[in-house]
Amino acid sequence: MYKIYFASIISLIPSLCLANESDIEVPQKYERTFPIWAQEAIDRGYELPLPFGFGGTYMTMDQPLVVESVTFSGLGLVDELVSIKGSEAVQSSETMTFRADMWVLPFLNFYGVIGRTQGSSIANVTVNLDLPPPFKPVESAPFDFRLDFEGLTYGVGGTIAGGVGNWFALLDVNYTNTNLDIIDGEISSIVVSPRVGYQFKIANHNTQVWIGAMYQNVEQNFSGNLADIGVPIANGKFEVDQHLADKWNGLIGGQITLGKGFDLLLEGGLGTRKSFMAGLGYRF
Repeated sequence: MYKIYFASIISLIPSLCLANESDIEVPQKYERTFPIWAQEAIDRGYELPLPFGFGGTYMTMDQPLVVESVTFSGLGLVDELVSIKGSEAVQSSETMTFRADMWVLPFLNFYGVIGRTQGSSIANVTVNLDLPPPFKPVESAPFDFRLDFEGLTYGVGGTIAGGVGNWFALLDVNYTNTNLDIIDGEISSIVVSPRVGYQFKIANHNTQVWIGAMYQNVEQNFSGNLADIGVPIANGKFEVDQHLADKWNGLIGGQITLGKGFDLLLEGGLGTRKSFMAGLGYRF
């Protein structure tokens, strides 16, 4: 009999929920609507996960950024005299999300996520004051320009997954928006995460371990009011243009079934982008 294991991942954060033999009794006749083509897959000897799931995750991430520019505006005559230079920044964030998912096809899962993100971006900058002659330009000592942020994160995603025997593979893609309190508009991101792994048992608990990679394409143009970040200038605006130092990083993780439909997941990010994720999921 072939064994095929399917997964559901969220992103920015994600949570992996794999089918397992101990929690799922495969009927001879599949009585549920989803996933479509389930009966055909069962007739061919494949094992399917329970079709619906929900869960929560906590994720923390630290990653370097390259600062293209930092500009202030709305300062009156000073606008023409002040210029700001930046080189690098570090962004730290924490995200807590809730997700609900459904297997539409035996190999295709769709999900939605909603949660809360908070963190900070710290850029090392210098301020240049270009005074008119006969005065010489003045440059400040480097200092940290800090943006503290929080806001609502929401999005959708999909997972294509499958496997043979105890081996499995999946490709997850998700799109999220984050509405931060200190900026105008929203921050959009696309995350792509391929993973490959192996399933085995520990004390009769199905366990999965995997390696993979994460690609992030995140809009990194922040603009907003200076008053919102603690600078008491009523009409002042700021704009920070930056990008990720590395869009790819490695992943290593594992998951263990807790029984009665529950799964516990842990995953870490390796490379210049460091991350840690913990998730608890339930399928029915």
